[in-house]
Amino acid sequence: MIKLAKAFYRGFVGGPSFDNCIHYRFILEDKLLTLDVPSSNVAAVPSTIDISFPYNSKSWFNQHKQDYLHHVYVHMLTKNWMYLPPISYLPSSEYGMLSCQLRIKQTSEINVLDIRQLKHFVIESYDNFHWGPDGRNTAVKNDTTLESSKRANPWQGGALEEEILGRIETRGYPPLPAAKEVKINNRQWVFYQVKRNNIFSRQDFYCLPLSEHAFLEVEFNHRVDLSHKHKKWDKHALESQQRIMESIKLCDLPPDLDNLITDNLKHI
Repeated sequence: MIKLAKAFYRGFVGGPSFDNCIHYRFILEDKLLTLDVPSSNVAAVPSTIDISFPYNSKSWFNQHKQDYLHHVYVHMLTKNWMYLPPISYLPSSEYGMLSCQLRIKQTSEINVLDIRQLKHFVIESYDNFHWGPDGRNTAVKNDTTLESSKRANPWQGGALEEEILGRIETRGYPPLPAAKEVKINNRQWVFYQVKRNNIFSRQDFYCLPLSEHAFLEVEFNHRVDLSHKHKKWDKHALESQQRIMESIKLCDLPPDLDNLITDNLKHI
């Protein structure tokens, strides 16, 4: 009864619960990455999790890399948390979902250790992909230009450009705000956000340089299924995101490596 009353007061059930966290440890060459992540409340088939990531190796990266939109990365960890109404009547009544994914990225285009270069790189990668030959923005532009040519009164000059940009805002991938620097646990991260103005769903990205050509990226995906219920869980999701980020620590690898691997497998 107390839990139900609390759920009605908050307006939701679910989301990350820090009363039930898993302590993860990953070996990044000569560094140890640790973080605390709440257990997922989404049913999933159990899978093995790698604990060692030789992020400077090009052959390793090419062997394990995945592609999604403008992202090319090696997956480390993914956790999902659903936000639900206090009492669910329909299968489609989910408010939304918060997910957290850790991954390794490589690039030979910049010196990742230069924060200014990294801030520019993450935004440029987004733009280049979506405005590329097969990009969504290019398709929107071409379709709009073709539609204009078939109109009795085609859009001309600035009017055509305005129509294209308006459609990209709602159907494509509009320009992103500049990436910024954020300090967490005395480490400088690069933060950027992908979001359209006409929807509440968004992706928040945190990037931490590891070497001249590799960096750690943490993505938080805020998927909003019922926009009129978003305010009920948005603040909780943001606070959870901040707590997970503040739990991330990177330090020198301890000498008792064998014990670490054995203990880590028990936790995972």
